Amino acid sequence: MQQSYKRQHHWRFFYFWNMQKQLLVFLFMMSFTLAQSQADSAYREDQIYVTIGYPLLINAPDGITQNKLSHTFSLGYIRDMPINDNRNIAIGLGLGINYNVLFTNLQFNDDMTTNVVSSDIINQWNSTEVEIPLEFRWRNSTPTNYRFWRVYAGLVGHYALSVKQYTNSGSLKSTVPLTTRNFRLAFRLNVGNNTWNLTYSYPIDSLFDFGKSTEDKTLNEIKTAKLGLIFYIF
Repeated sequence: MQQSYKRQHHWRFFYFWNMQKQLLVFLFMMSFTLAQSQADSAYREDQIYVTIGYPLLINAPDGITQNKLSHTFSLGYIRDMPINDNRNIAIGLGLGINYNVLFTNLQFNDDMTTNVVSSDIINQWNSTEVEIPLEFRWRNSTPTNYRFWRVYAGLVGHYALSVKQYTNSGSLKSTVPLTTRNFRLAFRLNVGNNTWNLTYSYPIDSLFDFGKSTEDKTLNEIKTAKLGLIFYIF
């Protein structure tokens, strides 16, 4: 009788223990599902981005060329604001810093007259700008898929903080501030998959704004496009 009671007691103990384990697993799964659904319902593609590329002179006068390895670099953050239920269509607004180095044979003097220098003279335009991207964003993402195709297109504004020309001819070094537009707009298109994405920006505004300070009006038509890669880190 006592042995039968012990068997029943052990059976009840294991029964309730198994029930408790199943209940704990159920509650854990429910809490995970609820947390996941809450996270899914509000997921965004807020991103830190890094851009490396090559600046391109457009509408340069005859005889004006680029040389050596010009380059551009950007670092910034974009806030993603989905506008549909699937959250794969969004508006993006960001803020970043952009640094450009463009090597060219077009040299400006202090009075903004120009020379065409030989290729053995290092002549570069360095600029530091604040950039403000505004994008219409499409992607085939889901809350759990972090490897997806994207097409982001829009405008990017550039506000110039510093624009200078550095010239080094070996025996002579000089620095000349350049008269550029304080604010310029460009169209920008980013296309890619996951981390790797191509980026291209085409300028709306010209680079320089000399007004009547130069007789060569073609200088006012010079623009700079940018072609490169953009990486979305987070």
